[in-house]
Amino acid sequence: MKNIVLIGMSGVGKTTIGKALSIVLNRRFVDTDNLIENKKGIKIEEIFKIYGEDYFRKLECQIINELYKEENLIISTGGGIVLNSNNITMLKENGIMILLESSIDNLVNNIKNSTARRPLLNNGEEIYNNMKIMYNHRKRLYLSSADFIIFVDGKSIDEIVYEILRRCVKINS
Repeated sequence: MKNIVLIGMSGVGKTTIGKALSIVLNRRFVDTDNLIENKKGIKIEEIFKIYGEDYFRKLECQIINELYKEENLIISTGGGIVLNSNNITMLKENGIMILLESSIDNLVNNIKNSTARRPLLNNGEEIYNNMKIMYNHRKRLYLSSADFIIFVDGKSIDEIVYEILRRCVKINS
């Protein structure tokens, strides 16, 4: 059975939704950022500080290269996964790409209420503007990569999971 791959901006809920979806479907959940942290033994924020974004993107590609041939996974990707078209090509080969979409206000609110650090957003006063710029830069890539889009604003985790399941059944029919 094909993997279910969650893409979207940082703070949209890919990890939370992915974990819930994996429980409902009884599938293994993997988070690409967590795999990178485990492989390197340090947090994403430190990888960015010490080695830079280009190095992180190479690690991301290595993880995708290891994962994409597996089956029955729920994969939560980092927000920038779409920046490398090879990542998308590999993930689409054996996966259904689901874009989780949200308003900038909701994304910023989620990030401000999270303990996770987002190195490209700087989590500071400029987070709204940084988020808006980043989203505008990536929007076309997200849309062209997605098999379908789920808008998450105002929905519970259960509602989002149900919508994903309903849409996946249509794709597999």
